[in-house]
Amino acid sequence: MSTTQTYQHPKTLPVVLGKRAALFLFIGVLGFLFVKIVGPILQSGPEYVVEAVVSGIPLLIAVGCAVSALALAVVHKVRHRAA
Repeated sequence: MSTTQTYQHPKTLPVVLGKRAALFLFIGVLGFLFVKIVGPILQSGPEYVVEAVVSGIPLLIAVGCAVSALALAVVHKVRHRAA
């Protein structure tokens, strides 16, 4: 017996990328806030490295997903206008 429901349909790639961008942005902001709270307790040089890893990498992934989603949305609109 199939568990898929007829009213469900797969999301478009720009929608999926947009949701992933929002998720990674949320993770990056939480990581940034965590490091800013825990950082003064550590008060050491490696704090900057930890901050870059914890908040920087998810933010870079979020930016990449957001740019890809926008580019795909523009390409989709241009293709439908030309047709």
